[in-house]
Amino acid sequence: MSKHMMRPRVMICEDEPVIVIAMSGAMEAFDCEPAGPFAFSRDARQALKENHIDAAILDVELADGASTQLARKPREAGVRMIVLSSLQTASPPPEFAGVDRLLKPADEPRLRDYCAAVIATARTGSASAAGGAAGTSFAPEDLMG
Repeated sequence: MSKHMMRPRVMICEDEPVIVIAMSGAMEAFDCEPAGPFAFSRDARQALKENHIDAAILDVELADGASTQLARKPREAGVRMIVLSSLQTASPPPEFAGVDRLLKPADEPRLRDYCAAVIATARTGSASAAGGAAGTSFAPEDLMG
């Protein structure tokens, strides 16, 4: 199967089982392959080294603490990333600057839009097709709503 026919792989970095189940089901429904889930930053970092990942959904707080160090890895690898968190802040840590954000629980239409952008990026092979590897492709008020 060629790269353009494969489903985009979306890494799920989340430690809440109910959210993991919902996110994994949503990824399948939106024609993405869920990778993970990863409740620990160390496991997610290792998976990034060993696997092709098209995008990552990253909780700010994982089982082993803040995911700010983990957030650097997808950026370095050119992986599109979105932060899914229950924390609302006007000024996110620098590691999350310019990254798409969704509040938990993410509503399905916003998550579907994100997956559509990931799929478009994966199929064209260009990060610019969906706002860049770590750029915001949605207005913050659309995501945080």
